[in-house]
Amino acid sequence: MNSLPRVLFLSNEAPHTAAAGAIVFHRLLADYPTDRLLVVTNFLPPPEAGRLDCRYAHLPLAMDRLNRTRLWPWRAILRSLGATRLVGLGQVDQALADFAPEIVVTLMQDSWYYELAARYASSRGLPLVLFIHDVPSGFEPVPHWLQERRQRRDAAIYRQAQTRLCISPGMESYFKKTFDVSGEVLLPPRSESGPSQSPESCRQLKSPDRLTLGYAGGLHYGYGEQLLRLLPVLRATGTKLELFGPRPGGILTALNDATDVLHFNGYTSTPEEAWRGLLEKCDAVLQPYLNPPGEHEAQYRTHFPSKLGDCLALGLPLLITGPADASGMAWCLAHPGCALTIIDPTIEAFTAALHRLQTDPALRIELSRTAQQAALDFDAPTLRAQLMTRLFALGRTKK
Repeated sequence: MNSLPRVLFLSNEAPHTAAAGAIVFHRLLADYPTDRLLVVTNFLPPPEAGRLDCRYAHLPLAMDRLNRTRLWPWRAILRSLGATRLVGLGQVDQALADFAPEIVVTLMQDSWYYELAARYASSRGLPLVLFIHDVPSGFEPVPHWLQERRQRRDAAIYRQAQTRLCISPGMESYFKKTFDVSGEVLLPPRSESGPSQSPESCRQLKSPDRLTLGYAGGLHYGYGEQLLRLLPVLRATGTKLELFGPRPGGILTALNDATDVLHFNGYTSTPEEAWRGLLEKCDAVLQPYLNPPGEHEAQYRTHFPSKLGDCLALGLPLLITGPADASGMAWCLAHPGCALTIIDPTIEAFTAALHRLQTDPALRIELSRTAQQAALDFDAPTLRAQLMTRLFALGRTKK
């Protein structure tokens, strides 16, 4: 472990245990030598979140203040126009103190921050490792006349990186097509302390006269809209849905009134706590991609549900709805039998799937067993080893 390079993790998404993307990094870097890792970020983890044991340095940018105002679109506009050059690299040196990095790692999410990381790596002659969890333009829109300029800046950073770690095959394909440079896929690791049960436990339903589904996570990305579409069939089939996450609002407010079929368990402090609740109360896990996906179509092809490995490992059958090219659905279709997949958007298809799950104990057991085998692809030590191999190779190149 002492031969691993000194890593500067310079990103707006610091490793911690209270957000999906941050959890991915927390798991991937869990056993990295603490004296060889420094996190520099403009957004420190919330006080209640777990952190790595290494040092975290706070380096906010003046431009971050726009995020809290109605002028937030100007942050991406100014970046596209080249305003990031006004951020002095000496600020990074001050945050480092006596830490001498050999590699710079960043996440392609906040354009001001990943461009800062790329500039710093280039100016100091350091290799750049780039994680890609989302297509950044989806969260930082700019006017049409600036889109080509923004893409050129992103292309330069993507090509600069010696290692490009994409969250899904769809993400790697997207960037290969967009920037004509290959990357590699690094799946999100599942929890090493997550609960699980024997697939045989699925033989009996939690309530003899009804099927109980469970969903853990946010209701963004169209997931909540899909639940709204499914409310009539949940009622018609007598199916109950246990939700572990924040209360819905906005266009999803109507979910709050569906207490005849939905039960809200609230937000849990850790993912593991939510999974324990699912095991205790539910007969199957639901992953509800919106179908048809509408405005989420491009996002579904690239973004990967980071909780998929945890879902598969539970020892419960997984029921997943959505288009065939949604990354999570595509992964399940490529691993036959690990989930009950519904790519047909009709109510009749979902009704039939619920009936099969409720009435066929052998199906529930077989789905759960196959899912646990498939979950091995998300084994955290294996995925950490993949990352460490890349970092070790880059460290040797630098030396």
